[in-house]
Formats: sequence, structure tokens, C-alpha cells
Amino acid sequence: MNLKKIAVGIIGIFLLLTSVNADTVSKDTKKIAITITDTSVVKSGFGLAVANAMQDAGVQSTVFVSADAIKYALKNGDHKKFAGSTTQELIGALIKKGGKVMMCEGFVKLGNIKKTDMVQGIEVAAPSDLAGALYAPNTVTMTF
Repeated sequence: MNLKKIAVGIIGIFLLLTSVNADTVSKDTKKIAITITDTSVVKSGFGLAVANAMQDAGVQSTVFVSADAIKYALKNGDHKKFAGSTTQELIGALIKKGGKVMMCEGFVKLGNIKKTDMVQGIEVAAPSDLAGALYAPNTVTMTF
């Protein structure tokens, strides 16, 4: 089989998957996708505070937690405070407002993290979920 055909097929499947995941909110809705990777509670907390403020302003907020920042999304994780709230409280508030918080499935597997270990309401994100959110229409992205 021709390698070029295989590559085109894989790219086509990837685009199909990302378009399915990208269309969870109306195309007219403003969106923000925030990726949090830093161990600093100041950076991670600020990212979550921005997500909450944007959700309050009517912008659909999706936060992806990965790398060293996963400790901030665990029930028994790091409970340092940013602006008077723990990151777990900021995550819970965002989810209650209709925002999404997702943890990278690779880090879930590497850390042997169970759903019961995570703050309630956090979803596990596949790479296609991240790609879909990043390339959705009307989306601004930020990384902390």
C-alpha cells in the first residue's frame, strides 16, 4: 500500500474526530481553551481564575490540565490557595457555571489516577478533545 495514501487517510480520520469534538457548542459562541501545565499555584490559579471570569462573561471556557499541574485537579492534591481559593475550589466553581475541565488521559494513565481521585466533574481528555477545542471556531487559547 502506498504510504502517501495511508498518511492522507490518517489525517482525514484525525480531522473527522477533531471536527466532531469541536462542535459541542454553537459556532457563534465565543470560546476559550486554557491549558494549565505549571506547578506554580500562581500561574495555574490565575489560569483557572481567567477561565471562571470568562465563563461569567458568557465565554464558553474549557480548561485542560496536564503535566505537573495535575496535582491541582486531584481531591487530595496540592491545596494551595490563589486569591483566597484553592485550585480545587476554582475548578468546582467553573464546572458549576457550565465550564469544562479536562485532564489529559496520558497523565491519568501515567499517574494511575482514578476518576474518584479527581475533583468531581473533571473529564478525561483524549488528544482529539484538545485538538477539537483548540481549533473550534471563535476560540481563543491561553497556556499557563
